[in-house]
Amino acid sequence: MFFGKKQWVALDPIRFLVNSETSMNVQVVHPQELTAEQINLWSGMMNSRDFTDSPFFHPEYVLTLSRFREPVRVGIVKENGRPVAFFPFERHGKSGRPLGFKLCDFQGVIRSPGTVVDARALLVGCGLTSWEFDHVVASHPEFLAWHLRVEDSPYLDLSQGFDAYVAQHKKAGHKSISRTNQKRRKMEREIGPIRFAWHSTDRAVFETLLEWQSDQRRRTGTFDILQFDWVVQTLDAIRQIEGDDFSGVLSTLHVNDSLAAVFLSMTTQTDLHQWFSAYNVALGRYSPGNILHLAMARAAAERGILRIDLGRGKEPYKKSFGSGNIFVAEGAVDLNPLRHGVRTGWYRTCEKIRNSRLHGPLQAPKRIVRGLIKRKLMRS
Repeated sequence: MFFGKKQWVALDPIRFLVNSETSMNVQVVHPQELTAEQINLWSGMMNSRDFTDSPFFHPEYVLTLSRFREPVRVGIVKENGRPVAFFPFERHGKSGRPLGFKLCDFQGVIRSPGTVVDARALLVGCGLTSWEFDHVVASHPEFLAWHLRVEDSPYLDLSQGFDAYVAQHKKAGHKSISRTNQKRRKMEREIGPIRFAWHSTDRAVFETLLEWQSDQRRRTGTFDILQFDWVVQTLDAIRQIEGDDFSGVLSTLHVNDSLAAVFLSMTTQTDLHQWFSAYNVALGRYSPGNILHLAMARAAAERGILRIDLGRGKEPYKKSFGSGNIFVAEGAVDLNPLRHGVRTGWYRTCEKIRNSRLHGPLQAPKRIVRGLIKRKLMRS
C-alpha cells in the first residue's frame, strides 16, 4: 500500500517521512515471515538514545510472542525498497492494539537514525483506522500529537557501574539501599545463609513465580494476566532463551535453601527489564524482593548492563531505588475525527473524576468494566 505525496518537514536532525507515491510503502507481515536480513536490520536500529534498546523492542521478543498470540503483526516501512522502520502491533479487525496487550511495557516504532514516520500514514499503510497505546515512549515524535496522558517509568542507571549507582543514590538522600542491606543481614542472622542466582533453569522456580504472582493478584483484587494460556506460554518460552543479544533471566534469592524471591526479566546487551516479580510473603518483614533487586543490579552491572527498567507503576520500591524516569504515554492514533473527539472527551472526563471526590466510590464499577474489556481483548 502506497502513501500519497512526499513532504519534508524542516525538523533537523529528524526527517519526517510523511507520504510518498513512488518510493515509500508499508509491508505488513507476520513476524515469522521476517527474513534474516530484516531481523538483522531491525536489531541494528535499536538505540539507547531513544530507549529502543529495551527488550520489548527486540525482534526476538516479537518473534516469541507471535508463536502464541495470533494477532501479532509487523509493519515494515520501506523507502526505495529498503526497510527504514519496523512497527510491531496487534491487528483486531481495523483496530490496532499494543503488542501483547498488557505484557508490553514499552511501545513505539523502531527506526533508522534520523527518520520518523508520520503516524497517520503509518496506520494507513498497515490497514488500520486506529492504534491504541498505553506505554509509548513519550519522547518518540511520531505519536506526540496523540498523547492523552503521560506517566513516569523508573529505571536504574548502571552506566558507571554498581558502586557509582549506590554512591549517587546515597548522595540524593535515599536510604533504601542501606535499609535493604540491614534487612539482609538480619535475615541471615535469624534464618540462615542467603544464596543469589542470576539465572535458574529450574521449572519449579518458574511455576512458583506464577503461583505467587496469582496469589498477589487475588489479594489485591487486580487483573491477573497469568490466567491466559498464551501469556504463560510466552513467559515460559522467553525464560529459556539464552542469546548473545537477547535472553530471558530467571533470578532467585534463597535463604537457608528455601526460595525467598524470584524475578523474571528480559535483557539485551545493554538493558535489563524487570518484568514479573514475587516473594514469599511469610518473609515479608525482611523485604526479600528488595534484597534480590540489589543483588540483580550488582550482577547486571558486572555483565555490562547499563540500565535496569522497572516499568510504569506506583510500587514504592520503584521510586526509592530508581535513578531517573523514562516517560511513557497513553492515548490513541485515530483516523476517525469523531471517534478521536469522543475518546479525548472520555479521557478528560476520567481525569476530572480522578481528581474529584467521586474517585473512590467509582473505582469498583470502573474495575469491573475494565476487567471485562481486558478479558475480551486478551482472549482475541
